Amino acid sequence: MLIVRVLMGVIKDRHGTYCVRKTVPEKPKGLQAAVARELDNGKSAQKHLKRSLGTKSLREANIRAKPVLVEFDRIIARAKARLAESTAPLIKRTSLNDTEIKRMAEWVYAKALAWDERIRFGGRDEQARIRAEVKAERPWQMARPERGDQHPAFTLKNQRKSA
Repeated sequence: MLIVRVLMGVIKDRHGTYCVRKTVPEKPKGLQAAVARELDNGKSAQKHLKRSLGTKSLREANIRAKPVLVEFDRIIARAKARLAESTAPLIKRTSLNDTEIKRMAEWVYAKALAWDERIRFGGRDEQARIRAEVKAERPWQMARPERGDQHPAFTLKNQRKSA
């Protein structure tokens, strides 16, 4: 009598057909999601990789399982590589060069001039339009009720009254 051992990961389903199942490790964090993206199956995470071997013979199942397990290892390795690539630390800059500083200053100056010109030529109607824009863009800044035609960008806070 010949005894045939089952390879690790080879299991028999409810119909008696052998299949291969490999668990995707939880660590590193995000690997199961990366495997799901690698397989492009629409799932958010893939906990197990499973494929039928299409045989009810244990000997044939062991022969067919080896290439499938190798393929599963390749899928996990590609997912790990993609995960390591996407989580590579970014180099944080600590300074700006002179050209960048100059461009930023020009932009701020141009924006201030544009706002000033808009208010000078538009008057109170323009202030109401600006208030509506600011309210739409940043509703958290417009939480307090406004008085009159004062726009929050043009009110002076913490004014001291002269005695």
